[in-house]
Amino acid sequence: MKTFFTSLLLAAALLGIFTAPAVQGGEANRFVPSFAKVQSDKGPVFSDGCLILGNRVNSGRCVYGQPKSKKVVVVFGDSHALHWTPALLRIAKSKRWRLVALLRANCSSALVDTDPICNEWRRNSLARIRKLGPSLVILGTNTGRNVLVRDGSGGTLNRRASERVLQAGMVSTMKEMLDTGAKVTLMRDLALAPFDPSSCVQENPGSPGRCYFRAVRPFWMAFDFKAAREVKSVQMIDPLPKVCPGGICRATSGKYLKFRDRFHLSATYAATLSGWLGRRLQSP
Repeated sequence: MKTFFTSLLLAAALLGIFTAPAVQGGEANRFVPSFAKVQSDKGPVFSDGCLILGNRVNSGRCVYGQPKSKKVVVVFGDSHALHWTPALLRIAKSKRWRLVALLRANCSSALVDTDPICNEWRRNSLARIRKLGPSLVILGTNTGRNVLVRDGSGGTLNRRASERVLQAGMVSTMKEMLDTGAKVTLMRDLALAPFDPSSCVQENPGSPGRCYFRAVRPFWMAFDFKAAREVKSVQMIDPLPKVCPGGICRATSGKYLKFRDRFHLSATYAATLSGWLGRRLQSP
């Protein structure tokens, strides 16, 4: 009898081992991008090497949509501009724009002194924009705690002290773009997640509703918004009400994992926003 119960317990344990992951996997497989791919889900513009890194100070050709179109649209900024490119690619194709991506990791589009490489890339990009003569420039920039400017004596200002300089630098960028004859649109920065939302969903595949956070954007770290408010001819699109309705940022939207990390949207989800964004973007 003891042998029988021992065998029964062993069989139950084995059954649990082999069946539990299958249920969990079934739940997990309904999300796109997959958990294995979400962190690298950055879109075609990134795959093409158009978010430049390292010591590079010149963006590549990076032309999308209709390469010969006279409607030239430039997206200019850092990775927080990059994560809108999946939607912009769809818009450019449908509206027959020539979309040019001038993007560099960790380099704000604001005309400020950050580091020599960013400074040179920014100057080169602005010169290229002037040469292109675009009809529309779309700006995007990180506004987080790690965006700092130099103090002119070899040091770096803290984030609070950097804010005023960053605002003035973004105003300068916006005015320089307007001086080319282009319209200018700012995609306001989203709120930073306090945890990795997609990792939370992976840990709670049957209860993704547990994975949410309240959108917090401190006003002392909102130089993009303040600059757009100062330069009144600039269009500002705030994606927060769409991505985080009611100020609540949920990790999923139906089957889509919305965030690839704490800072960025997943390219797969961003692409689904093309209709929403296309209806709001001013026409070039």
